[in-house]
Amino acid sequence: MSAYRRLLPSGLVIASARPEHADALEQLQRVVFPTLDDAQRFKAAHYRKHLELFAAGQLVGLDGDRVVAATATIRLHFDFDDRTHTFADVIQGGWLTSHEPDGDWLYGADIGVHPDYRGRGLAQALYAARQELVWALGLKGQVTAGMMSGFGAVKHRISAESYYEGLVSSRINDPTLSMQQKVGFEFRALLKDYLSDPICDNYSVLIVLDAARDVQGAVRPVAAADQVKESEMSSIQLKTEVPGPRSKALLARRGSAVPTGLGKATDVVVDRAEGALVHDVDGNTFIDFVGGIGALAVGHCPPPVVQAIQAEAQKLIHMGSLVATYESYVRLCELLNEVTPGTFAKKTLLSNSGAEAVENAVKAARAYTKRPGVICFEGAYHGRTLLAVSLTSKYGLFKKGMGPFAGEIVRLPMPNSYRAPEGMTAEHCVTWAIHQLEHAFTAQVDPSEVAAIIIETVQGEGGFVPVPPRFMRRIRELCDQHGIVMIADEVQCGFARTGKLFALEHYGIAADIIVTAKSLGAGMPVSAITGRADIMDATHVGGMGGTYGGNPLTCVAAIAAIEMMRQPAFLARAERIGVMLRETLDGWKSRHPLIGDVRGLGSMMLIELVKDRATKQPAPDETLAIIKAACQKGVIAMRAGLFTNCIRFLPPLVITDDQLHEGLGVIEQALAEVEARVLTPAAAGRS
Repeated sequence: MSAYRRLLPSGLVIASARPEHADALEQLQRVVFPTLDDAQRFKAAHYRKHLELFAAGQLVGLDGDRVVAATATIRLHFDFDDRTHTFADVIQGGWLTSHEPDGDWLYGADIGVHPDYRGRGLAQALYAARQELVWALGLKGQVTAGMMSGFGAVKHRISAESYYEGLVSSRINDPTLSMQQKVGFEFRALLKDYLSDPICDNYSVLIVLDAARDVQGAVRPVAAADQVKESEMSSIQLKTEVPGPRSKALLARRGSAVPTGLGKATDVVVDRAEGALVHDVDGNTFIDFVGGIGALAVGHCPPPVVQAIQAEAQKLIHMGSLVATYESYVRLCELLNEVTPGTFAKKTLLSNSGAEAVENAVKAARAYTKRPGVICFEGAYHGRTLLAVSLTSKYGLFKKGMGPFAGEIVRLPMPNSYRAPEGMTAEHCVTWAIHQLEHAFTAQVDPSEVAAIIIETVQGEGGFVPVPPRFMRRIRELCDQHGIVMIADEVQCGFARTGKLFALEHYGIAADIIVTAKSLGAGMPVSAITGRADIMDATHVGGMGGTYGGNPLTCVAAIAAIEMMRQPAFLARAERIGVMLRETLDGWKSRHPLIGDVRGLGSMMLIELVKDRATKQPAPDETLAIIKAACQKGVIAMRAGLFTNCIRFLPPLVITDDQLHEGLGVIEQALAEVEARVLTPAAAGRS
């Protein structure tokens, strides 16, 4: 069997144990079971031997490289009529000889979670991984002996038999056994002198989890799909049409109370959400491929973020950074100064939205350089406030009827090889764009009047166009040459979306100021500009700030989110999602002539839809039809692109492989249905 690895919503990882984990596993058991008789304690040598005998059955919970949870299992032919055996009988002095490769039960010899990590779903995830092993090997189920860990404290006033009866009837709550019962284990018998530990007075309970039982978080292999109903295999659950009756009622209220200018991509009316799943008020469950427009890299309602907000709300909801200082504001700024690219001294300013952060970045650049001009690029989206929307491209959707706009702005072409002039190669397109940039310093503005060049490392609304490396390097060179502040807008492409914490890390370049928001706050309204300390200090006292910028609740949410996203395992998962997306979308392109281009960086991927691949005529109506059809089938998706003819893929990075494949399957089905209706035979034959 291949190595096991699963990223949990908390950012922790369940993975196959390796020999180098052995010493940590021995230490973990000493922490988890401090009163266990040493003769029955697994040592590092035992764990190494376990890996030789049955590598698939050895699993660890990891926080980065730290082992914080573990389970050890073997295979046995188990005799349920023999209830006199002890732990030592089963494992035979460390189970160095007792593993039966053809055994029909998975015996759980050990499971533990470090006290600092309890309540974060690790035990549940380990049991789920074990059940997946049961299914993969075709076993009868899991069997183990759970310690009556609450009995030692009450043995003076209740017998073991009465305690056991109370467990069976659910009158007694045991710290270990009641949790295992919630997982799905059934009590079979009381075991005396099974395990030598005073915390349970040497009593345990024989417990069984049958292979037929589902376990939360466990995904049955495809080979076992015929054992369960299709509805049980699917994350998508549709109980009504979309929108259902309750959703329609709330949508009608929205129509009466909210301006029509506030568009909506779907008719989903949300009740709650977790991970990559959204549940509407009619009881339907959707897979989310929008992720709050890229704001939910850590998923909906991740426990560490929720817990941080809850704890802070009991202490401080608002103060105002202009009024007083609080630790969470300072800590978030310190953290951003630490993780953003660049080895120079940095400072950070917090605000509420990406647009506000963009405006603050331009203000800082103008204060530092004493210059007015700003260069931006076609296809850019920088927000909707006055200066930000002035910098934003896509006039018809975002700017029509909204002028006059801010002055001193120069907009230049962004090299997009798919939309390059006919006959121009990708490299020629970059060369041409660099020429336009250099020429602008003569034709449009003198470099001595330019305060900043602002660019999205990967254009978001413009259609997920990564900046070509040569173009990015030339911007950096020109900024250095002319004393211009380079501003990287990573509101959408930052924080793990591209497989690195910041998209700029793919280029080996540091901007003078980097703008962040969206996934920074895990859905909370917080943004930041982090930049060179001398630039950030250039404004006069009182020149920056706002009432709610860096609100305590948003700060603690951002701190928790960053700590999740900066973990190597989280970034590796983001990279893996990107690989799966690109492989799937490239496959679609080979089968579906509506798709003109597949592009993006990491897990920030997109398909551009065209009526004809030869002419590249945009297909916005067909794109909208696919979005609507996908929603009817249980997937939330959203358009993008200058011509509104692209479907963006921004799933929460905690999405499971099964959810990702299921959601992609739905969108391809919608794509095929629309394609069959709209494409002429001639167009369908072109590629």
